[in-house]
Amino acid sequence: MKGIILFNPRATDYKPRIPNSVLSVAASIEGKYQYAIVDGNIEKNPLQKIEEYVATGNYNVFALSAMPGPQLKQAIPFSKTIKEKYPLVKIIWGGYFASNQSEVVMKSGFVDYIVYGPGDIAFLKLLHSIENVLPVDLIPNLIWNNDDGKIIKNHKDELYDQDALPALPYKTLNTFYPIQKYLGKTYLGTKTIAYHSSIGCPFKCSFCGIVPIYNARWKGKSAQLIYSDIKYLKDDYGGNAIEFHDNNFFVSEKRTVEFS
Repeated sequence: MKGIILFNPRATDYKPRIPNSVLSVAASIEGKYQYAIVDGNIEKNPLQKIEEYVATGNYNVFALSAMPGPQLKQAIPFSKTIKEKYPLVKIIWGGYFASNQSEVVMKSGFVDYIVYGPGDIAFLKLLHSIENVLPVDLIPNLIWNNDDGKIIKNHKDELYDQDALPALPYKTLNTFYPIQKYLGKTYLGTKTIAYHSSIGCPFKCSFCGIVPIYNARWKGKSAQLIYSDIKYLKDDYGGNAIEFHDNNFFVSEKRTVEFS
């Protein structure tokens, strides 16, 4: 199996944050597949960087995670360019936009697969299937086109025990981009860490884009694991404040009290 390019499309020009979305799938393949991270929030010309990797012939999968809004300004044209210039490269989308607008994405002609919802298990299984030319119909949280062009939406898996998942590969990210570049100044501190301690939400608010993805489900890391992660980022990289980017941090009052 050749390598995988994990791309974080630009969301802002002035405030890069640790790309937790791509790091979560990177964690699932750490030590199993070669991968490169390209961060559109830091690279001045991310498409050039992506093409440099592809042109080596050592990468045959281009994967990204995108939210609705600014990230699509890079996600769409970059994916289209890669598919046109390198048609053998498999393109995988994840994130809120692809999960909620799967029909639009799959009919675009330049996306091969969508991982909808958590990709901790699905992404690794999909790479294994691509590598060995195996069927993908049993891979959870996957959307794909069959030979007739019909969009197939596989079964949705249960939310995984967050403490059982592999740790995010901060050290690997640091080899591509110094972690210190992600620790920005906020009203909380001068070196603020962006962190996800949970996924999902137990409510079904009609205005919220995560409802179709998580179906009123929530899973959180233990207070002890949150503490260990934050202590590591503080001690090893100098973080002095933290932003929790959870959909709903306070679901478990017991966990909140224990962590505090």
